[in-house]
Amino acid sequence: MALLAIGTCGARARKPLRPEVLIVVNGASPLSVAIGDYYRQRRNVPAANVVTLNVPLADPNLGNSVQETVVSQATFDAQIRTPIQNFLVSNGLVDQIQYIVIASGVPLRFSPSASTPSTCLLSYAQYLRDCARASVDAELAVLFSTLPGAGGIGATGQARNPYYDSDLPFASWRAANPSTPLRYLVARLTGYQTPLDAGTGIPTDVKALIDRAQTALPAGSVLVDQNPTQAPGLRAANALWLNPVASLLGALGVSVQNDTASTFVSNASGLVGYASWGSNDNANPGAPYYGTVGGNVYPGAFTPRSIAADLVSTSARSFVSPPIYGQSLSADLVRLGAAGVAGSTWEPYAFGLARAPVLFRHYFGGARAIEAYWRAVPYLSWMNVWVGDPLMVTSWFLLPSADADGDGVADASDNCRDLANANQRDTDGDGYGNLCDADLNGDGVVTTSWGVVTPPSARGDLERIQLTVQGGGYDQHQDLDGDGDVDDDDAGIASYRLFFPPGPSGLHP
Repeated sequence: MALLAIGTCGARARKPLRPEVLIVVNGASPLSVAIGDYYRQRRNVPAANVVTLNVPLADPNLGNSVQETVVSQATFDAQIRTPIQNFLVSNGLVDQIQYIVIASGVPLRFSPSASTPSTCLLSYAQYLRDCARASVDAELAVLFSTLPGAGGIGATGQARNPYYDSDLPFASWRAANPSTPLRYLVARLTGYQTPLDAGTGIPTDVKALIDRAQTALPAGSVLVDQNPTQAPGLRAANALWLNPVASLLGALGVSVQNDTASTFVSNASGLVGYASWGSNDNANPGAPYYGTVGGNVYPGAFTPRSIAADLVSTSARSFVSPPIYGQSLSADLVRLGAAGVAGSTWEPYAFGLARAPVLFRHYFGGARAIEAYWRAVPYLSWMNVWVGDPLMVTSWFLLPSADADGDGVADASDNCRDLANANQRDTDGDGYGNLCDADLNGDGVVTTSWGVVTPPSARGDLERIQLTVQGGGYDQHQDLDGDGDVDDDDAGIASYRLFFPPGPSGLHP
């Protein structure tokens, strides 16, 4: 049995002091202050590690969705970034703090202009390269760097996350990388603002979110809800984002329900993990997508210390009730009982979402939730948000597997260790399977020329595939999924690895 429950002996022991945690609240909202205080006591964070911002709110009870967005660089700097930086410096906490916990009431989203920047309205390529929209959380993770307010991921992928898929605890990693722009791992304690808990005066959903992180995790299963009928280009995420969650956890002995039918699963019970298309599943039941719809509960009931991630662009855009739908909301997963949820505040495009396979592998491998999450975030200063207690850990212990992706090929010999490719197809013979090798020119990283295609030597790997798709030709090296065709799915696979090297491969330690 590869999955063992850790006992709860010593649960009444004195909680350790958490000097590595900074709590950020908005003094303009009594609810925000109360959430911060409740969490501080539950986790034994020093009272001196609470910074109180003064961000004006039209509704201190947090029922106004407009106040969830900061609409200028000057406002963000004056009301959020500079006060936090000054607090850390003046209190000698710059290096001591590892985790920043944001309470409801601090804005979610940042746009550097009151009017939408032109770079966020033009082409896909320009959006990725230049758009300066971000989550507030992602901007706070890179305090004291040049990234806050910078556009997109940069022309050469400057915003690529150097902590991506690391096996090191964050403190050790940061000490070994003193010049890294990733200074802090940021989490948010939020949920619908109503109803309020009678005993504490904080939102019931937020209190439950905090409490669930310290409640023992019972036996349960992970639900992976794929959809084979997604549009070309999108459906590649089944192979890259969803199926790997099922295969890697299954290889470790976790109970996994891997639904590959054209349905949106409901009424599941005992969920310790959930990964799906959310409202982007074309079999969804309609708003609110998660929760009770037509007598069924989508996806079902979560256990304490459970985590969830979906392929939804703006799932963390708002936590105001009553909600305004369009896409599914992380807030509804919190209400259903998920203790940690990965979301996005603006459109990150699929390539910019936190990678569910990396998140699940590290979390169920014993990492703190916040470290597992930030190891799964591919780019910094983007749109990502982690909702939940950063200190949460699973109460399970997973024994390692010699075949992490469950494809029948041992890791040491597997040319795509993290993606199931039993056929080990490697048309260029470089030791990296096609499924994880969109580095067509062999320069060690998957590139884009941001649409530039002439001269041919200037083309990026992504443009080479796109030109083949447009021309209807065939190149076996560009047929990444091995279906006998070079199509939008192959371009999607390539974009998923943008500015990352091929692999990992057991043939290249």
